[in-house]
Amino acid sequence: MDLEQVVDSGGELSARSTGAHFRFDSSGSIHCSARIPEERSIARIDCHGIQTWRQVDGHDQSVCFASDKLHVEVRSDSLLRIRASAGARLSATALFEPVYQHSIDAQRLWLDEVGGLGLYCPMAGTTSHAGPTARAVSYELKSGQELWISVLPPRPMDPRRSAMRIAHEGRPRPFPAGAYPSEAVIEEAAKHCQVFCLHAYFWKSEPRSVQTLFSRHGLRRRPWETAKHVPHDPDRFAALADCVRENGMELVVYLSPYHSAAADIRGEMQRVLDHYPVQGLYLDGVADNLLELDRIVRQARACLGPERILYLNATNQPFGSALVHCPHVDAWADFTLRGDSGRGGLPLDEFLRYAVRGLGRSNSVGMWCDYGSNGRILPSERAPALADVELARKSGVALWRRSLWGSKACAEIDRLLETPASS
Repeated sequence: MDLEQVVDSGGELSARSTGAHFRFDSSGSIHCSARIPEERSIARIDCHGIQTWRQVDGHDQSVCFASDKLHVEVRSDSLLRIRASAGARLSATALFEPVYQHSIDAQRLWLDEVGGLGLYCPMAGTTSHAGPTARAVSYELKSGQELWISVLPPRPMDPRRSAMRIAHEGRPRPFPAGAYPSEAVIEEAAKHCQVFCLHAYFWKSEPRSVQTLFSRHGLRRRPWETAKHVPHDPDRFAALADCVRENGMELVVYLSPYHSAAADIRGEMQRVLDHYPVQGLYLDGVADNLLELDRIVRQARACLGPERILYLNATNQPFGSALVHCPHVDAWADFTLRGDSGRGGLPLDEFLRYAVRGLGRSNSVGMWCDYGSNGRILPSERAPALADVELARKSGVALWRRSLWGSKACAEIDRLLETPASS
């Protein structure tokens, strides 16, 4: 994602990112257009009482404009970040017809089949009011408060990643055998997958004296809480990494910014990437705060660079629900996993199409973690029903592969997913 062009055409300013075009006119309005899959008007933001804009700063990844009341940053991920320097009133109007429209407090997500708009207020206490139509909303910003406007999707799909499947392996029991999948598991996964994700259990756990005792995991090992990620058995981990590489897959390892006790999570992500033979990170939980979620995910991408894999599970973050998420954050990831925290009351087909699918939202590869959202009374991690797998495929959603489903179930799902859709 890039900031491609900034233009001052004598009184009107404009900025183009990979996925959006923002035009600032002399009436105080900001006109927002999507550029993917083709250019179309998405929204108009009316900044009441504003008449003059000026460019105040610019960098490779963002450009800033200002008026007497507002400071506006246009980012490369097609995010318009508006901060009030004095009290201000803004109105946002969608210029397309959403087919998915949900809100949580002042946060709103409006989607159709090819894109949409996200509206977010990261500071507590921001006032919003429904407008005269279902596609309009107004905001009252006090000094220092912000409104974020996300034009979707921020980038094209990556065909390399879209063609990949992920084997997601590693179990808490028996330890340590379950934490380090066998060569047979790796070799079987390599027949169907290009990415091998190793879950948390192979990391050394903190002494119980410093673990959080009152949690649903009780006195179990909880390596996700560690401040410094070190393999429990370095030799075994090295052998596993060699086996994954020899079988032609990329190795991605677990790290949870949400649970880790690391004081400098960016430094810890970089240390793991520098010290171990891995090709990516699986971030399992990031932050319940939009500012932190946005910052940490962008830091992770900076550590990884453009080629290594970012596999993100922020399933109900940062708003505590599956109904509204942040595709502009997801766009920094290659794969996004959702579902382990339920589906927010949505029917399964709607949940898959609008909350999980990446196509037309972030354009990362949207993946379904079915065991928390499959509607069963007990969310045990059994193989998803083949009908649900087919529904996911028709919805444009990918599915991880888990050896614990058993060889028969894995074989059935592999056949279904690897059969051309037209067959």
